[in-house]
Amino acid sequence: MIQTLKKFRMKRLGSSLTMTVCAAGLLLSSFSANAERLNVRDADIREVVETVAKITGKTMIVDPRVKGLKVTIITAGNVDYTKDQIYNIFVSALQVHKFQAIEANGVVKIVPDQQARSEYSPVNVSNLDEYGDRYITQVIPVQNVDAQQIMNVLRPLVSPTSGHLFAVQGTNTLILHDSASNVRRISEIIDRTDKANDEEIEVIPLEHASASEIVRILESLSRSGRQQQGNEVQEPRYVADERTNSILLSANDRQRVRLRALIGSLDRPLNSMGNTKTVFLKYAKAEQVAEVLSGIGEIKQKEEAAASGRAGAGGAATGGVAAQRSLYSIQPHEETNALVLTAPPDIMREFDSVIRALDIRRKQVHVEAIIVEISDNKAKELGIQWLFAPDGGSAPGGVVNFTNTGPGIGNVAAGAIAARGTEEEVFTRDPETGAITGTETRRTAGDQGVALAEVLGGMQGLGLGVARIRPDGFSWGAFIRALEGVTDSNTLSRPSVTTLDNVEAIFKSGQEIPIITGSTLGDNNSNPFQNVERKDVGVMLKLTPQINEGNYVRLDIEQEVSSIAGSTNVDVVTNKREVKTSVLVPDGGMVVLGGLIDDDIQQSSQKVPILGDIPVLGHAFKSQRTQKIKRNLMVFIHPTVLKDDEELRELSSAKYSYIRAQQIEQANRGISLMPEEESEVLPTYDEALVLPPTYEEYMQEDTLQQEDTGEAKED
Repeated sequence: MIQTLKKFRMKRLGSSLTMTVCAAGLLLSSFSANAERLNVRDADIREVVETVAKITGKTMIVDPRVKGLKVTIITAGNVDYTKDQIYNIFVSALQVHKFQAIEANGVVKIVPDQQARSEYSPVNVSNLDEYGDRYITQVIPVQNVDAQQIMNVLRPLVSPTSGHLFAVQGTNTLILHDSASNVRRISEIIDRTDKANDEEIEVIPLEHASASEIVRILESLSRSGRQQQGNEVQEPRYVADERTNSILLSANDRQRVRLRALIGSLDRPLNSMGNTKTVFLKYAKAEQVAEVLSGIGEIKQKEEAAASGRAGAGGAATGGVAAQRSLYSIQPHEETNALVLTAPPDIMREFDSVIRALDIRRKQVHVEAIIVEISDNKAKELGIQWLFAPDGGSAPGGVVNFTNTGPGIGNVAAGAIAARGTEEEVFTRDPETGAITGTETRRTAGDQGVALAEVLGGMQGLGLGVARIRPDGFSWGAFIRALEGVTDSNTLSRPSVTTLDNVEAIFKSGQEIPIITGSTLGDNNSNPFQNVERKDVGVMLKLTPQINEGNYVRLDIEQEVSSIAGSTNVDVVTNKREVKTSVLVPDGGMVVLGGLIDDDIQQSSQKVPILGDIPVLGHAFKSQRTQKIKRNLMVFIHPTVLKDDEELRELSSAKYSYIRAQQIEQANRGISLMPEEESEVLPTYDEALVLPPTYEEYMQEDTLQQEDTGEAKED
C-alpha cells in the first residue's frame, strides 16, 4: 500500500512548526498554548486514536475488534478547542461508529457498545456538560409519580444498544446508564413530568339521589368518553359513600366544576313520595332477590314505625304521613327476570343498593375428580384327586375328593356316568306262549354330556384325567387340577363438572340395576309378586363449591364409585367406594380425598390325613390354593376457578378439541366392513360458535356469486 506523506503546519506561541504524518487520509492539527484543532477525513480509526492520545496525553487501550473503519471529523477552521473538548469530540465520533471510550484510573479503553455495558462508568455526575457523549450512570429520584410508570414512558428514549433504564420500586428511583448528553435530556423530561398532582378530593353530599347510582352514571359517561377520545390522562375519580349518601370526587379544577354541576342536576327530588321502578336483572334470579328485598323492606318499615311513634309522642309528626312512607311493593316477573318496585325514595335507594350488590356476575368453578385404581391379583392352584374301585366296580370303592381348587373328581365321575348311560338286562318272551326264551343287555341313552359340561364349564386352568379300568380287577382314576393366574388392572376415571359459586352440582355416569327388595306369594304359592328397586351403579360426583379469599375454594364433596361384583342365589352383589368430606383447595391445585391400599393373601389347603404329610409323595394326596390380591385406590380433586369468559373459553376449547381429535383418529381408521361410510366429526371450536347466515345474507351471497360467475364468463 502506497502511503502519502502529508504536511501540515502547527502554530504554537507565535512560532511555526511543520510536522509530517503518515496517514491514509488528511489529518490536520494546529494548537496554541491552551487550544487544539482537529480535522480528519477518511482516516483509519486506529490512527485517529493514536493522534488523539498524543494531543490529550491519555493512555488508550484499543480492543482488537476496533479496526477497519474510516473516520471523518471536521471542526471549524477559526475555532480553537481545549484538550477536553477535543477528547469529547473524539468520544462522539466513536459513538457514531458504535464504540465507546471507557476511562478508569487514567486509562481509556476503546471497546464496542455491547461490551461497554459491564465496564466502569462515573456515577451521579453533577456537571453533565463536561462529559459530552461519554457514558455515565445516574440515579434519579422520583418524587410525585410512580417510577415504574415513568420508566415505561422513557424507555424508548434510551440508547437501544448500550443504554439501560431500571426502576427501583422500594425507593421510587430510576437508574439510568447512557451517554451524558442523553442522560441530560431524559433528566429534563423527568423534571418537567415529576410534578405534584393538582387534583383535590371534594365530598359532595346528596339529598335526594342515591350516591352509588350517581357514581354508576358518571362511570358510564367516563367510559364512553375514553372510547371516543382515546385519552386516559388525569381522568376524574369518584367513590360513593353509601353510609352518608355522599360522593368523594377527585379531579382538577376544570373537571370538578363540570362534574359538580352535573351531580347537582341529578340530585333532584321526585315529583311524589312514592314511585314505581322496573329493574331488569342480569345475573341474579328475580324470585331470590325479591325475598331479600322483602326482608329489608320489613326492617325499614319497623324503623319507620318506631321513628314515627317517637315523633308523634313529641308532636313532630303524624301517623298518616308515617303510614304513607312505609308503603312498598316488590313483584318479581319470572319471564323477563325483572323486579317491579314501588317504594318511597329512601327505601328505593336501599333497594337499588342491594340489587346492585347482588346482581353481579358470579365466578364459576370447574372441578375434576381423578379416580385411579391399580390392582394386581396372583393365584396358584394345584390338586390331585383319586377314585378307585376293586373288582371292576362290583365291590365298594373309595374317593379322594377336594373342592378348594374347582370341581371334585366325584362330580366329574358322576357327569361321565350320566353321559355314558346305564345297562339293563331285558328278558325276551315267546310271543305265542309268553314263555321266557332268554335275556338281552340294552344300554339306555345318557344325558348327552349335559351334567359333565356343567361340572367342567366353570373350571379354569389345566384339568387332566388319568384312569385304568379293569372289569375283573382293581380300577382307579386320578384327576389333576393346575392353575396359575395373574391379573393386572389400571382403571382411571375423570368425571368433571362446572358450576356457579355456591351452587350444588351433580354428575352421574353409570346404569340402573334392579334390586329385589321383597316378594309376596298368593294362595297355594301361586301368582308371586316382587318389589323391585332401581339402584344407580357407576360414578357419581356431587359437590358445592365456595370461592374464598385469595381464590381458595372450599368444596363439600360426595364422591361415589360403584360396580357390579357378581350375583348370589339371593340377589346382585355390588362394590361401592364412597367419600364424603369438605376440603379447602387453592385455585388450580390438587388434593387427595382418600385412598385404599389393600394387600390380601389367602391360602387354602386340603389333604388326606397322614398321607398328605409325607414329604414329596404327600402332594399326590393334597390340594393347595394360594391367592394374593394387592389393590391401590386413590381419589383426587382438581378445582379451577373460571374468572371470565376467556378462561371459560380456553377450558371448553381444550376439551372440545380433545374429543374432536379422537373423532378424527377414528375417522382415519375407517368403519370396519363399511368402507363407503364416513364417521361424523365435530366442526372446529370457532365454527361451532358461528350462527348460520340469515335468509337475507344467504340471498346476498348467492347474488354476488352469480355476478362473479357472469364476469368470469365475459372475460
